Amino acid sequence: MRVQYSGKKKSGDIHLDKKPSFKTFHYKELVIELHHEVYEASEDTFQLLESIEINEDDTVLEIGTGCGLIALECARQRTKVVCTDINPYAIELVKRNYLRNQPMLKGTVEVRCGDLFSVLKSDERFDIVIFNPPYLPTRPEERIGGTGWFDIATDGGVDGLSLTKRFIEEVGKYLSKQGRAYFVFSSLSDRKKLDAYLSNVGLKSKVVLSRLFNDEQIDIYCMYF
Repeated sequence: MRVQYSGKKKSGDIHLDKKPSFKTFHYKELVIELHHEVYEASEDTFQLLESIEINEDDTVLEIGTGCGLIALECARQRTKVVCTDINPYAIELVKRNYLRNQPMLKGTVEVRCGDLFSVLKSDERFDIVIFNPPYLPTRPEERIGGTGWFDIATDGGVDGLSLTKRFIEEVGKYLSKQGRAYFVFSSLSDRKKLDAYLSNVGLKSKVVLSRLFNDEQIDIYCMYF
């Protein structure tokens, strides 16, 4: 596993305690540790995993990897994975989960710390790009506060699409010609705006899996050339 930072590593960078800091869960052959400063794998995570179609030796980019479950599951299926997160706690947690599950991984994992596509080289291309963005419409008074890392993982802005819009506009630069990009959308966000954003880029798109959860519908979108 390689670990890269988007800037120089500072002396104040965090390190998780050696002992498990929160709790673990099992997914197929993987054992994944969680941390209270990192978004916990939930229904949307598992729905996204169910939707992704990958082939052996695919190159995979996961943005906002969190605990690393999706990245590690892709590596278990013999793919070459680059995963990123802006949250330094997530980066440390992925490193820990990688070491815990290394015997089960048939592919490779590289971890980069930074914002969205900022940690990529201009000539990098991927067969699969995956993003579970913060998609909930959020007013300033609804933010949790504290260190702010959990808010970054869940705050989708006033329309729920602040990071999704950036992803849609930039992802085509990093997709291979046969590539596919997957992202999560909630019906609590503004679908008309989403449709407008999707229509303004040179990619096709479709919903590949929808599920109802209480008062919202979660859709997995796939973008492709």
